[in-house]
Amino acid sequence: MKPKVFWTAIGLPLFIIIGSWWFISYLAEELPSLEELENPDPALATKVYSIDGELIDKFYEENRSTISSLDSIPDAFIHALIATEDARFYEHWGVDLKAVFRVVFQNLSRFSLRGPGGSTITQQLARNLYLTREVSIVRKLREWMTAVQIERHYTKDEILVMYANISPFGRGTYGLQTAAQVYFAKNPQKLTVPECAFLVGLLKAPANYDPRTSYERAIMRRNTVLARMRDEGFITSEDYAEFSNQELVTKEFIRSAGIAPHFVEYVRQQLREKAEKYGFNLYRDGLSVYTTIDTRMQEHANKAVQEHLEEFQELFDKRWSWDKPRHRALLAEYKKRAIRQLPEYKNAPNGDAKQLVEIRKGRDEAFIDSVKREITRIQVGFTAIDPGTGHIMAMVGNSELDFRYGLNHCTQIARQPGSTFKPFVYTVAIDNGYTPAYQLPNEPISIDDGSAKRWRPRNFDGSTGG
Repeated sequence: MKPKVFWTAIGLPLFIIIGSWWFISYLAEELPSLEELENPDPALATKVYSIDGELIDKFYEENRSTISSLDSIPDAFIHALIATEDARFYEHWGVDLKAVFRVVFQNLSRFSLRGPGGSTITQQLARNLYLTREVSIVRKLREWMTAVQIERHYTKDEILVMYANISPFGRGTYGLQTAAQVYFAKNPQKLTVPECAFLVGLLKAPANYDPRTSYERAIMRRNTVLARMRDEGFITSEDYAEFSNQELVTKEFIRSAGIAPHFVEYVRQQLREKAEKYGFNLYRDGLSVYTTIDTRMQEHANKAVQEHLEEFQELFDKRWSWDKPRHRALLAEYKKRAIRQLPEYKNAPNGDAKQLVEIRKGRDEAFIDSVKREITRIQVGFTAIDPGTGHIMAMVGNSELDFRYGLNHCTQIARQPGSTFKPFVYTVAIDNGYTPAYQLPNEPISIDDGSAKRWRPRNFDGSTGG
């Protein structure tokens, strides 16, 4: 054998082996470890509960609550998911080769990588849990390898539960449990077949099929899922005809500040440092926080504050006058401060442009009225405490009952004690033999403070009388 032929015969297979080994090692570099596969770590919302057992708020990066078993997922959702996303789910081992070859042929015929991906449910789970959405052959190969590993470590039922808990459904929600609440105000077990089909349809592109912005498109996508369920034998043709003609009625979900926003923010500030100290992530670890707030008392506190603020605001507005020089000076100061907080002022390219913004807004009556309202807004600090335990039962930190941030007048304001010191003084007097009826002369006093100085208390107005 000629030397050239010999080295070609030996070198080419060796090059292929080494190259393949290097490529596989490269792919494996960013694959999840065995520990990560066995202990997936999706971000879970921390839940805050009241003393009477009500969920009053959440802290989260991703608004997700988990389902613990397949029994908690309606059959219609499983059927819709399998029919739409992976009809051979129970037959493959993570990668459906038949679907892969079909999709490869379709994409090559279009000279594109962005056609249908042929991803199985397990591959989608791998992508959502461990990988990115980058469109590349390398990412796809890693997705296949991770899917195979997932199938080796989990049963099909466990994969379906994880998929239901991990998947994004739009509107900032992750997982079927949260999606059912946000879209339909139901637990998943109460979802109807059309509702399950709608939620499965969202998985393709939640923003594109949100009925708030694209109702017709949402209906078409839901009906596509229903058609797939019919074709796979999960529903009959009669069922399809009935379900596909139903209206899609979803809940208008509004992210509420909750019943006790100022208290919850106070709790969050306390927890943030403690969670970090003990190695917890307040926004990812799915903690359950039990507080002393009582929602029944908080409702009364909110109502009382709202009613009295309206009454006192009217009285204050009647007595306030913008004609006073110091009030006009106050308005000028706050108006300048408010203008300099505006995005258009901050984004102005130079001093002249900023000055033009100041001039324009300084003549804007609506803007000036908004500054006046802010200056003259009555504020409040309301706290109800159980004297036996010190527990905070209700808290209203400022006048914005639907906004958790801002200054909390219960916890962040240093106030004069006023008459709150009187019970302590009276208690000492009674302990020393004085009765509540004992009379003291209303006259100036002078007391030696122990440092050769005399203490002569005065009233707020400077007088020395009682």
